[in-house]
Amino acid sequence: MRVRHLFAALLFVAAAATAAHAATEVRMAGDTRVYGVFFANRNFTGWDETGTQTEDRVTIWQRLRLRSDFVANENLKFRFGMRVDDEAWGHGYLTAANPTVAIEPYLAYLQFKFPGTDIEVTAGYQPLSVPHTEVFYDSIVLAADDGDQSSAALHVNIPVNENLSVQAAYGRLLAANRTFQQTTTQVGDAFDVYQLALPVTVDGFAATPWGLVGVYGKNADPEGLFNAGLLSAGSYLNTTGYPYKDNQNAMWWGGLALTMEALDPVKFYADAIYGDAAPGDRERNRRRGYFIDAGVTYSGFDWMLPGLFGWVASGEDSSISNGSERLPVITPKWGPGTSFLFDCDQEFANNSIGVDPTGTWGLAASLRDVSFIEALKSRLTVAVIAGTNSAAGLRKAVVATGGVGEYVTMGRNLAEGEWVLGVNFDNSYAITEQLSLTMQTGFASPQGLKTSIWGHRFTNQAENAFMGSLGFLYTF
Repeated sequence: MRVRHLFAALLFVAAAATAAHAATEVRMAGDTRVYGVFFANRNFTGWDETGTQTEDRVTIWQRLRLRSDFVANENLKFRFGMRVDDEAWGHGYLTAANPTVAIEPYLAYLQFKFPGTDIEVTAGYQPLSVPHTEVFYDSIVLAADDGDQSSAALHVNIPVNENLSVQAAYGRLLAANRTFQQTTTQVGDAFDVYQLALPVTVDGFAATPWGLVGVYGKNADPEGLFNAGLLSAGSYLNTTGYPYKDNQNAMWWGGLALTMEALDPVKFYADAIYGDAAPGDRERNRRRGYFIDAGVTYSGFDWMLPGLFGWVASGEDSSISNGSERLPVITPKWGPGTSFLFDCDQEFANNSIGVDPTGTWGLAASLRDVSFIEALKSRLTVAVIAGTNSAAGLRKAVVATGGVGEYVTMGRNLAEGEWVLGVNFDNSYAITEQLSLTMQTGFASPQGLKTSIWGHRFTNQAENAFMGSLGFLYTF
């Protein structure tokens, strides 16, 4: 079935629902993006991460999001979101003949309040993230990416008073075998998380302490979706093929997100996080570390929003037998000032370097919402990021995991003495209130790349990266 037929069916269902239940209001919104990306030396080599494939420098992409809200009243509603994900012209559902079906749900959750109370329950496939200050876009541990990284979850928000709430959530991120396992021997095949947050808000100040606990079955992720963020290099040495010895492993994170606006137009932001994955398993399988960031913005100008940001994170030591010293992460989406060094809140996808912020420290400065001409807004961000990982630790990780790009990647995982400079200049022109023409450009230069880690083949090939994107963004 072609995509247009599926959308026609969806619109028909929405119309039928409105006619059949006059008391239910249906609201629809969404966006579509069509854009081209030029990217030279995406991994600073012109190859993929493992150096086995050569990049195409120019690709045209397209995506669509459609959200439908079925609202009975202010206390009861259901959101259903469908998407056609970013795909290249001429591939997948964008081929000339017999395109593959690409439409898929990305939101499907019920939200309601218990009668007579302000207790709000959200149940279903929903955006689930741990608290992080908004100036860094989303969480480095578990992010929702504006709904694009949803989770099957139950979330409860209990307001205690006007200044304090209690938020609790349960999510099942992975379940490899659904109801029945493949053998009669029980093996942990699910990854569950439990979250608690206590947001406190007073005039000019907000603080959210939070905690996240995960239970990770050793056979929960047979495709290795979370390997890069949760595992240690030492866990690749296990002869069983599983990352852990124990059937189920606990993981935990604790953090604090702070926002201070009492000195408005000067606003301060800070986050502190510590996490420990598989603390009870073999020492080489354990991964634990910290991440701290801080930022300041000035909103006193009506034509520009400047900001300055910094961060520091624990890095690998020289041994892999004692596990990893980097913060374990699940689905990160973090970045200061929309720096194109990081995969964060860029308007278009497939146009960032994707540097891993764990095991680094850095500084970034941005000028956002710069507007001298009506309908034109610009953004300039300069960022410098350096490694806190031991060169010996990364070298051993490359050997243990089967080569460059299998677990750590040159230019994305940085050792002490390695650093990357990134500059991006982005512009958006409002053709109409809902339609914009957006151009994004970026330059990244790696410095100090170590042959002892990555080998002569990769370091001799390393060059500066250049990116340019141009496309349309329509919201409705």
